[in-house]
Amino acid sequence: MALNRVSSKIILAAACVLSLGTLPSPLAAAVNPGVAEVDSPGKYGWVAVISDVHGMYEPLVTLLRNAKVIDSGNKWAAGNTLLIVTGDSINKGPDSVDTIDLWMSLSRQAPAFGGRVIHLLGNHEAELLFDAKGSGKTNEFREELKEKGMQLREFTRPGYPRADFIYSMPVAARVGKWLFCHSGLLPDNTWEHFTAKAAAVVQSGDYGAKFLLGPDSVLESDDWWATAAGRNDLERRLSDNGLFGVVFGHRTKALNIEGRNGISGDRRIIKIDNGMSPDAGSNPGELLVFTEPAELAKASPATVHTISSDGTAKLLKP
Repeated sequence: MALNRVSSKIILAAACVLSLGTLPSPLAAAVNPGVAEVDSPGKYGWVAVISDVHGMYEPLVTLLRNAKVIDSGNKWAAGNTLLIVTGDSINKGPDSVDTIDLWMSLSRQAPAFGGRVIHLLGNHEAELLFDAKGSGKTNEFREELKEKGMQLREFTRPGYPRADFIYSMPVAARVGKWLFCHSGLLPDNTWEHFTAKAAAVVQSGDYGAKFLLGPDSVLESDDWWATAAGRNDLERRLSDNGLFGVVFGHRTKALNIEGRNGISGDRRIIKIDNGMSPDAGSNPGELLVFTEPAELAKASPATVHTISSDGTAKLLKP
């Protein structure tokens, strides 16, 4: 990226931060980039992706063990894999605390093997930080904390390890020419503006911003994929910003595919909300895997597999 573009991006981010308010914590300001960007995906052996675990810890552990991401002791076993979680690890299911703790543990372990874990914001994490006591989207999570004798502030107040982990979650990730985000919707604007806005919002603690939550937001947009026009518009936005494909969760029936991973006919749009939560069928979940990560740097379809809960892997096809 040219120096003048970097300078413009920094200036825009600073202006947005000043307009949104004060920073919620030193960690959020220092660690959360808004968008995690990986320019050399080929350095990883795999790029694996999962979404919408929603506190379903036991099925998650089964899936990750059989996919060889973790060992029998729930330790990192995936070597130099990049693992991306596209949000909504909490609420609905019974074990949100254990789920967050597992992601935190793996995030610490992976770098020693050349790997990395990027956990992105989902709308449920954003709702937790925005309106923890009032949001209906956190009801089950609050009940879980009561049953376990834990305090809500452990997940919402900066300075607590679990809260700092959630505050550090970026809005989206760019890996080569692929976008990963919870709802899949890239706003109709320049990439520089999008990344600056994402950084400004999370660093200011404005988790209720329309940019994050709402019908046209990057975390909650529901049905952009439901029509050919909506899919074409998203692909135009990607192309305009030098991107090729998008991977997203949030909607269990996106692309009219339910209970499993799905991909569009042109292989540019991939949905990975399998409906693991009880209200979506308690499905066992699947792991999406780009087995040739260097392909993510190209403006063309990538080789992608899906691994089921029993460890069976198959090529993901339209």
